[in-house]
Amino acid sequence: MLALTSTGTELRRFRRGLLPKLAVGAMIFIPLLYGALYLWAFWDPTGHLDQLPVALVDADQGSTLDGVALHAGTDVATRLLDSGDLDWHLTDAKDAADGVANGTYYFAVTVPAEFSADIASAGGADPTSAQLLVTYNDANSFLASTLGRSAMTQVRDAVAATIGEQGVDQVLVGLGSARDGFAQASDGALTLRAAGGQLADGAQQVADGATSAATGAAALADGSKQLVSGSSALTAGAQKLADGAGALSTGASSAASGAAQVSAGAGRLADGASSAATSSATLAAGAAQVATGVHSATGQVGQLAASLPALQTGLTSIGAYLGAHAAAGDTTAAQLLTGLQSASAALPSTATVAAMSSQLAALDTGAGKVAAGATQLSSGLGTLSTGANDLRSGSAQLAAGTQSVADGAGTLATGAGSLVTGTSQLAQGTTRLATGASELAAGTTTLADGASQVADGTVQLEGGAQTLADGLTTGAAAIPDDTTDVRTQRATTIASPVALESTSVAAAQGFGEGFAPFFIPLALFVGSLITWLLLRPLPSRALATPASGLRATLAGFLPAMVIGIGQVAVMIAVIHFGVGLQMATTAGTIAFTLLIVATFLALQQMLTAVMGPAAGKVAILALLMLQLASSGGTYPVETTPAFFQAIHPLLPMSYAVTGLREVITGGMDARLWGAVAYLGAVLLGSLAITSWRAGRLRTWSLERLHPAISI
Repeated sequence: MLALTSTGTELRRFRRGLLPKLAVGAMIFIPLLYGALYLWAFWDPTGHLDQLPVALVDADQGSTLDGVALHAGTDVATRLLDSGDLDWHLTDAKDAADGVANGTYYFAVTVPAEFSADIASAGGADPTSAQLLVTYNDANSFLASTLGRSAMTQVRDAVAATIGEQGVDQVLVGLGSARDGFAQASDGALTLRAAGGQLADGAQQVADGATSAATGAAALADGSKQLVSGSSALTAGAQKLADGAGALSTGASSAASGAAQVSAGAGRLADGASSAATSSATLAAGAAQVATGVHSATGQVGQLAASLPALQTGLTSIGAYLGAHAAAGDTTAAQLLTGLQSASAALPSTATVAAMSSQLAALDTGAGKVAAGATQLSSGLGTLSTGANDLRSGSAQLAAGTQSVADGAGTLATGAGSLVTGTSQLAQGTTRLATGASELAAGTTTLADGASQVADGTVQLEGGAQTLADGLTTGAAAIPDDTTDVRTQRATTIASPVALESTSVAAAQGFGEGFAPFFIPLALFVGSLITWLLLRPLPSRALATPASGLRATLAGFLPAMVIGIGQVAVMIAVIHFGVGLQMATTAGTIAFTLLIVATFLALQQMLTAVMGPAAGKVAILALLMLQLASSGGTYPVETTPAFFQAIHPLLPMSYAVTGLREVITGGMDARLWGAVAYLGAVLLGSLAITSWRAGRLRTWSLERLHPAISI
């Protein structure tokens, strides 16, 4: 009872104020931080691998398999993306390489360009296992790489199973093709046998056709003999034709001579006609003049006849005058009267004059007719002359043509006559020859039919043989003809169609090196906690002096830092020389580790100074557990619950782990300098807050003299 009373008395101290009650709660919940929080953080990391970012590069260029396009790389990429076992990011090679190097992706899987070609090679002459290229970077997270290797082994097995199934299916397809080929070969053989029977029938028909052709050939021979006789008769007939043509030539020659004579006569006639035409023209002119003169004379005679009565009357008067004078004795008048009477007696009588006038009128009419007739005669003679000339030319041409006819007709007529006779005989022989040819045609037709059947049978035989050959060839091609080495290589390829080829940007030597970036900060954080358990964060002497808060802070920080340097020196020496940890950069590792311990010391100093020794220690322990669960030192932070992923970038141990991975494993990049900057900021910020708090602690209060809780 006394012990229970004593315990209750001890707990009664925590009834005063809020902070003691919170301290009781902390005592109750601290085991929860160690147990439930840590267990919650790492409850099922492998179950959250679907949140692990991994780059996937599909560089497969595809191939062909049995004439069908094969894109095995695309199929694998699609299957991986659909599986969701990892947080696959389909990207290109450069982004994948950069992402693995800078930590965007924990590792990268590349389906190479020849992936489909290697898959297709399983049935080829050079079977090659397809490769999946995996690039790790242990500087990102050793355990992530380990999980990735495990996951990739499962992926490789799954892909290999699928590809192996395709390979076996390919082999089975090849065997099926071989079976089909042999079946086709069997069908071709049956077709070949049927074609052989048809070929025999066709050959028999060819023989029959050949017999008929022989008979027709004999008939053709008889016709040929008759054709010879006909040819003889044709020769005789040709001779007769030659004789007739000779006679025709002679007659034509005579006709040509006559035509020549006609031509000469026509020439002379033309000349005479021309002369006559000329003379007739002169005659026509003279006749016209005569007609004119006669007409004029007729007119004058008419006038004279008209004046004749008056003349006779005058003469009668003169005679009476002269008779009177003569009767009067005038002798002269008697002589004149005598002469007048003689002249009057010589004058024609009126009847005579009338007759003469009538005759002159008739003469005038006749002269006009003569003139007209002379003119017509001249024109007719001109026409006659022209016609005579034409007759002469035509007669000459007739003579030349007739002579040509005579010359050609000699041979033509002779040959034509003989030809007519010979043609007649030749027609008879041709008739017989046609008969024989008909028989020969009939036989040839039969022969052609048989030959066609032979040809058909030959084509079928060829087709069947080709089918047989193709089927055998296809079947043979479908069955791999491997050497011992190739057969072994093919078996290896089918058994393991997909292989993993891993490379590391920065590789850890093992679990020790892989987890060192986590355990070193953990040890330094615990070491700092122990240091501040033994050392006072703010020495009382420094607070009692008027020195600045910074000097009071440094008065507590620097001794602790000396201890921290000793912790780093001892720890690095032991894990390097004793455990065997190899560092990418020893100086960098030491320098960064000193920064870590300085940051942790300053942070814990600040928490202790601000919250007091007891609450500060509790806060440090809580901070330690939060950092253990959220720093990503073991499993990738993406595999932890969202709460730890949220506080991961806020806590310094996350940057301590990241920086140590790069200085120990290698592959240093901007993340290292980011960690240095963050830790430096936490260091300076903690010192600044501690300095501020040191200034406040120079004032002593009742609460400070009697803290609610104390250790």
